[in-house]
Amino acid sequence: MTKLLWVKFGWSEYYRGGPVDGNFPFIKDGEQGHEAWNFLRQDDGSYYCYTPPQGRDGSTPSNADATGWTVACLAKDPKQKGVHLVGWYENAVLEGKYAVRPAGFDSGASAPHDEFYYSIRAPKAFLVPPDERTEPFSHTSIRQGKYSLLAGPGVHVTDNKAEVRAIIEELIRRYTGVAIPNPDPKSAPDRDNDPVDPLRGFGTPEHRKKVEEAAVTAAVRELKKLGYTSRSREKENVGYDLEAVHKNGSALHVEVKGTSGAEPRLFMTRNEHDYREAPEWRLAMVVDALGTPDVRVYTLREFERAFDLAPLVWKGVRKAAV
Repeated sequence: MTKLLWVKFGWSEYYRGGPVDGNFPFIKDGEQGHEAWNFLRQDDGSYYCYTPPQGRDGSTPSNADATGWTVACLAKDPKQKGVHLVGWYENAVLEGKYAVRPAGFDSGASAPHDEFYYSIRAPKAFLVPPDERTEPFSHTSIRQGKYSLLAGPGVHVTDNKAEVRAIIEELIRRYTGVAIPNPDPKSAPDRDNDPVDPLRGFGTPEHRKKVEEAAVTAAVRELKKLGYTSRSREKENVGYDLEAVHKNGSALHVEVKGTSGAEPRLFMTRNEHDYREAPEWRLAMVVDALGTPDVRVYTLREFERAFDLAPLVWKGVRKAAV
């Protein structure tokens, strides 16, 4: 990569107008971050990237040779240390100033686009899906800055720049197989906000059933290693899947969750959610359930430290007449 820079902005899952988290003044004041649309392809086929201003003069990335840049997009997940590569642009143009974002949100974003700005535009973008952002990293220069040119005409390459360049180029290489080229609502659907099937992000019903069965099998096998004999309670709708009795007579009520991927993700029914407070409750989380299953058993305290729970849907029923 002969022309490379990184930019850092707020965290979002898809950057198509959804919520943005970050420690930037504009966002902390409750306003929508301009970067909310950084990976929303507009009617002219281009992507328009906002970068937070850097330094006292509020500068944006610029170079005398403004075309043909690879731009690595970094953001910090508020729940983790370090920053993630959330995507990148190819053949980007550095505007060197802020410009009003053009009209033409092809996904029907409701924001008043004429109030939002960009500083980089590109014909090609790659978005790393949220579930694949698994390799955070830290570097002093990134913590302190909003952007930095790493390689290109007139760029003075320091040791820090060389170190960061090596990290970013390796991450782009690793993510090339999973990043979504030229993302749009069809190629990179926000599955958790699917109005028809919010569980689509966990696969088809048939896939979910296979994963569930494999996860239960793996959990039973793991519990046996720990001295427990398991009995299925799955069909009884009691709020957990397995009743596990230890050879010393103690019992656990184990809820089993599985995923075919490497990242632990789960959803809970209302019964499962409400039963968590029972002292016998445990969660058996199984990753790579259809491959080489890896099982971890959590107490409630361990589970609450490790996972964030958020509702995917709300059920509405008419109130009874008073």
